[in-house]
Amino acid sequence: MKKLSLYCLAGLLLPALYLNPIFMKTAAPVKTAPAAETAALATETALPVTESSDVSLTFVELEETERWILDEVLSDYVSEDVVELQESGITYTIGDWVDRDTHTYLFFNKNLPGGTVYTAAGYAKNLNGGYVYFELSSPERLTEQQVDLEITKAFGNTGTSEIQAC
Repeated sequence: MKKLSLYCLAGLLLPALYLNPIFMKTAAPVKTAPAAETAALATETALPVTESSDVSLTFVELEETERWILDEVLSDYVSEDVVELQESGITYTIGDWVDRDTHTYLFFNKNLPGGTVYTAAGYAKNLNGGYVYFELSSPERLTEQQVDLEITKAFGNTGTSEIQAC
């Protein structure tokens, strides 16, 4: 009877764990190898985007490839950040949802005590055909053109846009 209960429990947990994304936490950006070598790195990677600015890119490789699942993953990551911010009493704003052929992101601004952090959180297709969840953060306001350029440089892709309001 114990085996049957264990199998039933495992059968119920397996789909839930498969659809749940890997939780991403980073303390600070870390300098790593060039973008061509990042696919071979561990699942969580942080890169400084440019040497002269404070813009940083953090990303996690994903196993999912279907757009509707990737949309859910993006929503899960942002939802976790929202819960943490609400529990800490920190205000935030969520901006436009930008959809490209090869990447999708939304703007997410956090009003921290040390100043506002402007973030574009989303997912992008990389050169090997897989997808990554990314967060592009800066103390300066980010524009769509800036985000598209940085994602193209980091992951080597381009795409057309559809802007949707949240």
